[in-house]
Amino acid sequence: MAIIVGTDFSEHAQEAVRVAAALARKTGMPLSLVHVAEPGMLRRDWSSERGGAITDLEQRLEKEAAALRGEGLSVEPRVLLGMPDEVLVAHAEHLRARLIITAALGWRSEKRWRLGSVPARVAQAAHCPFLMVRLAAPFLEWCQGQRPLRVTVGDDFSHSAEVALRWLPELRRAGPVELTVAHVYNPATEYGRLGLYRASQGPPGIESILERDLRERLERLGEPRAEFRLALGYGNVVEPLGTLAQEAKADLLLLGTHQRRGMRRMRHGSVSLPSLQVAPVAAVACVPVEGPRQAAVPMEVPSIRRVLVSTDFSPLANLAIPHALSLLPRGGELILAHVIESPLPVVYADFWPAVALGDAGDEAEVRRELEALIPRDAERRGITVRVELLSGVHAAQSLCQAAERFGADIVCLGSHGRTGVSRAVLGSVAQEVVARSRRPVLVVKHPALP
Repeated sequence: MAIIVGTDFSEHAQEAVRVAAALARKTGMPLSLVHVAEPGMLRRDWSSERGGAITDLEQRLEKEAAALRGEGLSVEPRVLLGMPDEVLVAHAEHLRARLIITAALGWRSEKRWRLGSVPARVAQAAHCPFLMVRLAAPFLEWCQGQRPLRVTVGDDFSHSAEVALRWLPELRRAGPVELTVAHVYNPATEYGRLGLYRASQGPPGIESILERDLRERLERLGEPRAEFRLALGYGNVVEPLGTLAQEAKADLLLLGTHQRRGMRRMRHGSVSLPSLQVAPVAAVACVPVEGPRQAAVPMEVPSIRRVLVSTDFSPLANLAIPHALSLLPRGGELILAHVIESPLPVVYADFWPAVALGDAGDEAEVRRELEALIPRDAERRGITVRVELLSGVHAAQSLCQAAERFGADIVCLGSHGRTGVSRAVLGSVAQEVVARSRRPVLVVKHPALP
């Protein structure tokens, strides 16, 4: 295991070398100091055998390595031949490196307009985390114990963002971290996912839900202390994410990367690669989702704190309520819901308020019926029960939206067990919720049903 830092002897590269040396000193890892010589950069009369050009480079690199050894570091200088990004990645794979570090500037000499910068291509191919450094000062102050490192993590609730968050303990080996989680959201997407309406809720309602979900996600990952910053984004995530990092006075923007290529990259886009170029921070780190050096995500037992259960007041649907209660520990919350389906579609959901449920007397009666279904054991078990009336054109859609809005850890439904023609005619809410829900679904069947 080692830290690999690439250098071309420029002032920009020295910033990266200083950061690599500081991290190696704090973590006790050996340092591999690498200079990659491109064939096109050497003299045209350079022979296939080692000549003066390579010897001069080795001597220059050895001089830098000797200065670092004088500071008590274990340093191996290596002059390698090839394209910088390809050689750095291959060398990191050979050494089973924990981290690759380069400066922000560095280009392939040939076809760079098409192939991109060295940092971008290293981030695209590396099997271990990659750190691109613009300014060394914040990292040196951090490693010297003068202040915590201000880290902003871009979190879009994806697996790649979770991989980046799980890399934070590696940073903490060098010193304390002050964490900010940045999330960029599209209002139109969130209105549909949560079943909210602009006329009644607006961005503040959305952001309170998103912040709750981010906080619960971080608690699950063992990161309870963080500041949250949210911003609107309509397609372009990179610019608002950089703005959030700048507002947080971040030293480091930490991102997960899928390292997509070809058509997959064109279809899904990339946030990490453009951020390497434009993010207004001292450094950007990219943690790959896949690769031989990526530690496996531990299989954790999820905790269930909030369960959404729905009933249409039929005996089979009511069976799901005690099952839902049995899933919750003391202090959990049971959300008991009933969906009133509206025959009138809400065409302009972004501008119209939610469909009225009916007169107040009908609503009160439905609530009383739901409260009568609350198991007597709920209070004894220390479980809080909320009664919610939902409205929508489709019951399954309303339930999926409610699960997102209330942050349910699991959705519990009863099944009527319809098959054949009856299912085709009457449909199955449970089946549709299972197909559409982003959250786990428990379907409770009557023991007599097949």
